[in-house]
Amino acid sequence: MGAYTRDSNAGNRFGTLDPEDPDLQTVESFVEACYEDEEEEFDWQVLAVLAWNLRQGRRTIRAELESYGLVFQDRANVRRIRTLKDNPHDRWYGLGSMPTHGGSGWEQITGFAGQEG
Repeated sequence: MGAYTRDSNAGNRFGTLDPEDPDLQTVESFVEACYEDEEEEFDWQVLAVLAWNLRQGRRTIRAELESYGLVFQDRANVRRIRTLKDNPHDRWYGLGSMPTHGGSGWEQITGFAGQEG
């Protein structure tokens, strides 16, 4: 069995990539696969799998991949543009809400974490 054990609760933490893939076991094997496929870029998922398999930091692996001439393709920044029709009071619910925020405040008044009583 390899170094990767699937967590049934977390799903696949590496997206569509398989950490058992022989091309993702070492930096050199990944670079050779990129040269064979004439690829010049790598993304965050490849970086995560290589870091997991090699037990090294992503910064170290990224620097090594860039030394071979590969270019890091960063994640796209997803933006939501608000319009005049958007609800200005959606801080606690809806698309503009922050799920990690404490809430609107009524939870602390009516009970612990929104539970009555």
